[in-house]
Amino acid sequence: MPEEVGVPQQDPAQPLPRLDPAAIAPGGPGKTTAAMPEEFTERLRALAEAEGGTLLPGRNYEEADMARAALAALRGWAARRERLATDRADLMAAAWWSGHRNLNELARAAGGISRTTVYEDLRSRGIEPTDKAAAHDPRPHYAPLNAKAMGELAELSKSATLPAMLVNEPNAVTQTAWALSGALERIAELLDTDSENMCRYGRDEVAHDLAARLSSALRHAHAVAADGVTERQLAGRALNQIEAQLADEQFTVEFATVQLFSVDGERVTVRIDQAQFRDAAPAGWTQLQTDQRPPRELTGAEHLRLRTALDTIAETLNRPLTSDDAVSGEHS
Repeated sequence: MPEEVGVPQQDPAQPLPRLDPAAIAPGGPGKTTAAMPEEFTERLRALAEAEGGTLLPGRNYEEADMARAALAALRGWAARRERLATDRADLMAAAWWSGHRNLNELARAAGGISRTTVYEDLRSRGIEPTDKAAAHDPRPHYAPLNAKAMGELAELSKSATLPAMLVNEPNAVTQTAWALSGALERIAELLDTDSENMCRYGRDEVAHDLAARLSSALRHAHAVAADGVTERQLAGRALNQIEAQLADEQFTVEFATVQLFSVDGERVTVRIDQAQFRDAAPAGWTQLQTDQRPPRELTGAEHLRLRTALDTIAETLNRPLTSDDAVSGEHS
């Protein structure tokens, strides 16, 4: 194995180094293309595999290949730049048909372009800008999502988030953005039936990985939402949401009992409910009660995650319990 060059000895207590462009070497899906310290490589691999939890086989190490991903993101940015005029014209037409007829306002909204450009964009989409009395409808039918454009958007998103991921511990906002970049990539693949992952793994796996990326983004977003927010504030928001659901005549979860089990056969029963005004905790705060293993106090992010889970249960059950075709005690 050739000796790696350009890689200084890394002190574990110091931040990991930036990639050295001189150390780039050919590679493949099973290894990174940059000759970086092994602990850096392993951390990136672990991060890539942890995000979403069910990454597609064969994608794990490619996503950890930061040098290759960065170059692809740069190409994506260049491709999007070439499409800016086309995209601007489409958006200009959309604004016009929605009722915005002030050309100066349209020019400012588009980044300060000239009125001449506004005229050109609108006329390229079959709109005569001097006809300000034109009806708002019928509105033209715009093209559906495009796989190529979504792929370029995913690469552009990755190019913006990738540098911020090259630290020991990316913050929650950065990890949210990174997970969403991966979700955009999966959306582009779902739109392109001939994409590599669609051909190799099928729509089912790609769609499930999309859901996993979004779940990962939501988990990190909960950490962002709870940062610097008091327990009382979070509890108040939960209580307001519960009251709003009840006002809409929707069912909401009063409490839920969950039985957990581990590989060694241990079972723990957990009751999840919300604190009432008579309780020591703020009304609306999530509380746990167990028959054993007394739980520690929940963090704000954990409270938000449990609230989301309970809201999902209530939302999912509301339709079968309130729809006209629901028959009590019978199964279709």
